[in-house]
Amino acid sequence: MALMTRMRDQMHFVLWAILILFLLSMSIGGLVGGANIIDQLMGKVDPRKAIGMVNGETISPDVFMRMVSAELEQYRTQGAEITEQQIATARERVWDQLVTEILIREQVDNFGFSATNEEIIFHLYENPPAFLTNQEAFQTNGQFDPKKYSQALDNPQGNEWAGIEDYLRTSVIPNLKLEQVINSAVHVSEMDLRNEFIKRNIDYTIDGIHAIASKFKDDDLEPAEQEIKKYYRANADEFEQDEQRHLRYVSWAKVPSQADTLRAYGDAMTVLDEARQGADFARLANQFTEDPGNAITPDSGRGGTLGWFGKDQMVAPFAEAAFAAETGDIVGPVLTRFGYHVIKVNDRRTTDDKDEVNAAHILFNIPLGNATRDELRREATLFSYDATDYGFAAALDSHQIQASPAANITENSIFIPGLGQFRSAARFAFNEALEGVSPPLENDQHYAVFVIDSITPAGIQSLEQVQGTISSQLKQDNQSHRALEKISLLADEFTRSDDLQTLADEHPELDVITGDTRSLSRGFTSIGRSNYLVGALLEAHPGAVIGPVETPRGYALVQVKSVADFDSTEFYAQQDVIRNELTSRRQSQLYTDWIGKLKDDAEIVDNRKYYF
Repeated sequence: MALMTRMRDQMHFVLWAILILFLLSMSIGGLVGGANIIDQLMGKVDPRKAIGMVNGETISPDVFMRMVSAELEQYRTQGAEITEQQIATARERVWDQLVTEILIREQVDNFGFSATNEEIIFHLYENPPAFLTNQEAFQTNGQFDPKKYSQALDNPQGNEWAGIEDYLRTSVIPNLKLEQVINSAVHVSEMDLRNEFIKRNIDYTIDGIHAIASKFKDDDLEPAEQEIKKYYRANADEFEQDEQRHLRYVSWAKVPSQADTLRAYGDAMTVLDEARQGADFARLANQFTEDPGNAITPDSGRGGTLGWFGKDQMVAPFAEAAFAAETGDIVGPVLTRFGYHVIKVNDRRTTDDKDEVNAAHILFNIPLGNATRDELRREATLFSYDATDYGFAAALDSHQIQASPAANITENSIFIPGLGQFRSAARFAFNEALEGVSPPLENDQHYAVFVIDSITPAGIQSLEQVQGTISSQLKQDNQSHRALEKISLLADEFTRSDDLQTLADEHPELDVITGDTRSLSRGFTSIGRSNYLVGALLEAHPGAVIGPVETPRGYALVQVKSVADFDSTEFYAQQDVIRNELTSRRQSQLYTDWIGKLKDDAEIVDNRKYYF
């Protein structure tokens, strides 16, 4: 009762606090376009103002979208068709780039790195950035021309270098200094060089036995129910899951209709007639072909030429038509999975008893026509209306179609089973209530209508959900332990045995390795690549018995039969190359790990889910 009394006495303070926050929200919200002050106080970020935030620094939606558009434009200039997958990849790459740039800029500021005028001049002359060396104005025959570049530097026409100097001062040089600090932590010792040389160049010959864990199939290896429960209780954090939505959907594939096919066939016939009447085939190909491989530049092409090829190098219908034709024939239209082809056979020959044809072609894709697209969208729309009005099950009956399941969809899901990349479906799933029906949604390959069948709240998965996974893991652990026991019991017998095959015949779980000669950079027969084995062999001499050592598939016992001689002359010849490769590899790994640690420690707000 005393607690309730205190709450009643203090309630007017709570109400006043809420009123003040509300007024602040209204006033500040008006100033910043409707931002919610409660969200700001709670550390949230208005998606309208920032697509993300890294340690308090916002990532502008405009900047993000412009960079994604620039990435996609590069695809377009290469003649590639933009797909959902390419869009998603570009968005992910740009996001990672922007987050990384902010984190690196923070570290540059923390170290206090800057650039002097002398350093800028040095870099301009001695270490020009790639975007300058790639400029046509500084190239001769497609290669960077230092003379042209130096002349431009020595004879400025105004302040055209000011922006570049600023870029070097604020970004390039400080970043290089930071990179040098990180790289300075990498050291390659003489022992590192020697070991790497041995791994690459020295052959080891071994005998061995290998106990394969998966070959142990005794009933007692199956985990008991009590073991599964114990593991589940001890490792509950492994089974945490986000909220999941479970959907069903009906889809309409974006497949060209018969009318679309006939239209492409008619276009191919028209061009075929022109070619047979004497029109230049190369000109027709450059004008009409939809083969992306034909383009050299946006304004020129290869004339449809395919060069020499054998019959097994082309899809069957194309090859059959080309090899049935005579030199100079123009045949078609030939239908393949790529579309209709008009083919000109330029020449024929036989090389090493193999017939070859030199040909050119003009490809006519069979695109989805607007009428077909409209009809598919109309069918999807009618189904969505009926499912909304009468229920999803009733709509299935009346339209006489079947639904497919799409379970375990999370808020960040990108793919839908059976439909491919379909981000809009995941957004629908988390923006609607249970049994909600979507409008027609589409990706590159389908129109689809979805319904939300059920929702699994975030939390720990039930034992029933993960029992199979735990059982499989425990069984693998038991099998691995049994393999270790087996190989340990056979250690003495292995050392004394002159006939390893007999030993393997008595123990069917074993693989035998006899006289296998490999360098350590390659995996041995049966064993594969094992870092444990490589580390042991580096210290081993002929006659040494190694093991048990863990392998990707079990445990092994190995005897070293011989080790090739160490060639000091070859070592000295290779050591600079090896040092450079090891240094570069370790620096790259260190940088990747360092950036990963920065990201783990950073406060990153990701609002991309509100955009796509």
